[in-house]
Amino acid sequence: MTDTADMGTRALCVISEQGLQSLITAGISIGWLKAWLMSAGATSVSIQLLESEQWRHSASEWQLFFASVDELKSVMQQHGLRSEAAERACFKLDNPPRHGSCYSNDGKRIVLLSAGDIAYQRQHWLTLFNAGETLRPLYVRADDSLPLPLEPGMSASLSQPGDGTILNTAGQLIEEQVIASLRQHQLTIRTVESCTAGGVIARLCRVPGASDVVDRAWVTYTNRAKQQQVGVPAGMLEQHGAVSEEVVRAMAEGGAADGDVCLAVSGIAGPGGGSHEKPVGTVWIAVAMAGQSAIAQCLHLSGARHEIQSRTVIAALNLLLSAVDDFHHAS
Repeated sequence: MTDTADMGTRALCVISEQGLQSLITAGISIGWLKAWLMSAGATSVSIQLLESEQWRHSASEWQLFFASVDELKSVMQQHGLRSEAAERACFKLDNPPRHGSCYSNDGKRIVLLSAGDIAYQRQHWLTLFNAGETLRPLYVRADDSLPLPLEPGMSASLSQPGDGTILNTAGQLIEEQVIASLRQHQLTIRTVESCTAGGVIARLCRVPGASDVVDRAWVTYTNRAKQQQVGVPAGMLEQHGAVSEEVVRAMAEGGAADGDVCLAVSGIAGPGGGSHEKPVGTVWIAVAMAGQSAIAQCLHLSGARHEIQSRTVIAALNLLLSAVDDFHHAS
């Protein structure tokens, strides 16, 4: 394989406001786009808004445009690109069904993607830039320690880190990895969520085909809901409080059933509600299978409310991955 990174390939990602809205709705950060382009061989990636028109003066060898169909037509006109040009490659994408285009001329590769799924079909457009070469390993970790920030609570590196646990080496989103693991172990999943308010199950259901492994979810924000929906004892809640190891274990064990793994979350996302004993950012997560004791972990997180919730979702899915392997080896 020819390592295009050694050639100093510069990539430019141009996103319209409509394209940015599509990314936000899908939960895909700019950090993921940068990391994926670097795994394809780019040594640097810059991001610009389509509306700024600064991209018109870029000398980047790779240019990715993510915008509406009408906006892409304008890009083609400004670049002097023609739909019938011999250097154009057309490819199909789903969700929604649409076509993308790739132009190769004057030492540049220009890929045009209309707004829609950009994450789960990324192989289609990433390999157009590096002429079908194998993607470089992209080491993903469920913390902020690696040099490529992906989102709060996740980071990546193009070189193998010397220590720490790596989620995957293929630049996979954590929800992709969880869905694949559950399929491999022939398990379905349930969740019982408090402070994340369904964020865990919503993230899993971003993945096409998630219905193969997702069974059900409960959002149990109140103590009454925890009692009624998954059988957490009232005395336990009174003695230990909703944000405690005892309660989150009971939530996970109460939601588990044969053939299901259950993930539970209870915490204080803030900005209020904390105390000296349990400050804002204190979160308990647990994973259980029917007939087995739950595996629990306490998190001490910081940031705004949405960042604490996001970091909790990632940490919970990370615990799920390791717990599923532990349960499998124990059975």
